[in-house]
Amino acid sequence: MLFEDAMKNTKNKSLFFSLGLLFAGLLSLLSAPALTAPASDPVYVMTMEGAVSPAYAAFLEKAITQAHQGGGQMLLLEMNTPGGLLTSTREMVSAITESPLPVVIHVTPAGAHAASAGTFLMYAAHIAVMDEGTNIGAATPIEISGGGSGSGSGSGNEDKENAPAQTNGNALDNKALEDSSALIRSLADMRGRNAEWGVKAVREAASLTAREALEQGVIDHLSTSRTDLLQKIDGTEIALKNGRTVSLQTKDAPVHIIEADWKTKILALISDPNIAMILMTIGVYGILLEFYSPGTLLPGTIGVLALIAGLYAMNILPVNAAGIILLLVGAALLIAEFFVPSFGVLGIGGVAAFVIGGLVMFDDSQMPGLGLDWQILGGMAFSGLLLVALIVWMAVNSYKRRSQTGTEGLIGSTARIVSWTGTNGRVRIQGEVWQAYSEEPCTLKAGDFVTIAAWQDDLRLKIIHR
Repeated sequence: MLFEDAMKNTKNKSLFFSLGLLFAGLLSLLSAPALTAPASDPVYVMTMEGAVSPAYAAFLEKAITQAHQGGGQMLLLEMNTPGGLLTSTREMVSAITESPLPVVIHVTPAGAHAASAGTFLMYAAHIAVMDEGTNIGAATPIEISGGGSGSGSGSGNEDKENAPAQTNGNALDNKALEDSSALIRSLADMRGRNAEWGVKAVREAASLTAREALEQGVIDHLSTSRTDLLQKIDGTEIALKNGRTVSLQTKDAPVHIIEADWKTKILALISDPNIAMILMTIGVYGILLEFYSPGTLLPGTIGVLALIAGLYAMNILPVNAAGIILLLVGAALLIAEFFVPSFGVLGIGGVAAFVIGGLVMFDDSQMPGLGLDWQILGGMAFSGLLLVALIVWMAVNSYKRRSQTGTEGLIGSTARIVSWTGTNGRVRIQGEVWQAYSEEPCTLKAGDFVTIAAWQDDLRLKIIHR
């Protein structure tokens, strides 16, 4: 009896023990996903602030490679650009469309824009997003600006077939226009965006606000922050060029920032119109100073380097041909001031040409928001006038100053008597002994000092005895 009771108690304990183990196992299974679930793949972020340039084209390719090799699920490009080179734009479009992972472009912050070349990038993006208070458009190619003299767009009431003829002045311009129109149509077909408006942005420089762009199917989302964007695109499926379909899991994904290297930062900096103009000014003035003092090397070296950097920026930005001509004329007049004794007339004309050239240099109809700050123009005018004043001062002083070389440099100098008799004798001056004479007989002895009054063709010096 006692044995049977003991067995029952043992069985009951084993049962309870087994049930406890089973319950603990169930709890561990339920809690395991929350504890060990793998984190989402990271989102890589790069920023583009400024003109589309070869530097940013290389930076985008590097960022895509880094994000892919780092296991990122997508690359987010936060962009604010007035446009840039068409060749660099095509390189960036190609990098986006051939990317092994999705590229999302966000025009941000408020007040930013995706103008000109930026419009093509938005059409190429796998997902296009804009912040409130931003705009997109004005994508007419820079090459058709006619030297920057006009916007290159017709009115909205004109017939589309006639727009190219009215917009462009020659076959090359038409070719660039048609090529750009075909590119944006192709990108619109690839991403399912509004092709009709894209062509209008190219042909007529049309622009849209962020909300209008969303309503017309130009972009996919409106978003006011990076966190908001990652929440809105979470779960979106994207088909890549390589045939792979990616489902984004971005809601709580870690974010990795890709910093631009020093080369990209410097090239992006000099692409700013104000910096470009400062570099051009330093370049011209450095070369002018080298003209004034040949062999100094430092002003000339700095001037050449600054001029090359400025010309690089001018190659990226839409410039007006008249502005370039005025800059060249201004530089030529400033150089002429060194060699022609105009006492400031040529120099002031050069400064005026330089400043007016700066005023009309950049065509903001091609890249909205471009243009020189008045402080930069004021600084150019002030520094130019200061340089002219320095040149005039040096010229006046050179006229007033007695010649320090040759026989002319002897006049007014003090000489020492070597020997003297009556009205003739010999004097020592600047280490040389000269024949000398005086108009009246005078009693002079060796060692006395006299002043040279004139130099005669017979190589005699006229003296004045004091």
